[in-house]
Amino acid sequence: MKYLNNTFNIIYLFFIFLFLLLFLSCQSSTEPLNKEKAYTVNITYIEDDAINSFSPRDFLDIFDDDLSKLTYDILGYNIKYNLKDGITDDNFYRANRKFINNNADIFKRDFIDIKNINYQELENDILYSLSNETKANIKKLFGYEYDTPLNIIAKNIAPSYVQSILNVWNMPVKNRAQLLDGNKFMLYTALYWRIIASEFKDSSIVIVNMPLTANYLSMSAKSISDGGFVDRLVLENNNVRPCKSIAVISTYTFLQSDTDYETIKNMFAYYVIQTIGMMFPKYDVSEDIHSIMSEVSRFDYVNWYSNIVNFQLKTPYKTIKEYKDNIRNTLP
Repeated sequence: MKYLNNTFNIIYLFFIFLFLLLFLSCQSSTEPLNKEKAYTVNITYIEDDAINSFSPRDFLDIFDDDLSKLTYDILGYNIKYNLKDGITDDNFYRANRKFINNNADIFKRDFIDIKNINYQELENDILYSLSNETKANIKKLFGYEYDTPLNIIAKNIAPSYVQSILNVWNMPVKNRAQLLDGNKFMLYTALYWRIIASEFKDSSIVIVNMPLTANYLSMSAKSISDGGFVDRLVLENNNVRPCKSIAVISTYTFLQSDTDYETIKNMFAYYVIQTIGMMFPKYDVSEDIHSIMSEVSRFDYVNWYSNIVNFQLKTPYKTIKEYKDNIRNTLP
């Protein structure tokens, strides 16, 4: 009988342990993390050497102990930034070609071919994206009246959306023609990074210097209003612990800013802190322009940065319920 009791106790403890393990593994990736702990954020940099970029020295200046202190002062999280590795876009593409090929069906289904666009189809794609946003948000982003039909908005903005993306794709830089005629052009699309981000295991932040175009189904209304571009994707990735998320940040739009270089680096550093705010405390973007989580409007980093550093910062007000811009949300 004693043996049976011991066996029962062992089985009972095993199931308790299994329950706790399943409970912890199912915890939402948008749960804020413990402020009492110190966290290391690994960073991978992927560079197209035909495009302007920060230098290695710049990254050492940006991700130094001062940024860790500033992150703590603003967010209350003890973050150590670690520049893990750098790689060329060509080598990265080659290393991940098999994974992308295995997900070719997603590209075939969701990719919007700007070079061979059917405007009626594009208007429908834009309309699909806009219908997922609130009317109030549409008015704020595009300046239309509240009762303006969405199909009219889609029809009006489709041509400028296409031209904005083509202007960048047609830039006269080294190997661009070769790039766009082959499959490697995918690296310039946000859809590529939405898929490939799930492959990362030990980097919380991936920095690229390529412009990222939002020409895919279910693109956000903000991406459309920003001319079809994104400068950052924050995606769920349960393989990246402990934040269970990964951010892909493009330096391209930062380096187009009409301001001095030191200010550009400082703006980028604050944008990294905002990104950490989404990944660790799990804060959402805020309409308060004097919050670290305030929205950047049409890549106007100068005004955004000024409203943060020249005024008393207000605390963020809400947390993210889910990472909406996630490739898993578009899988069949």
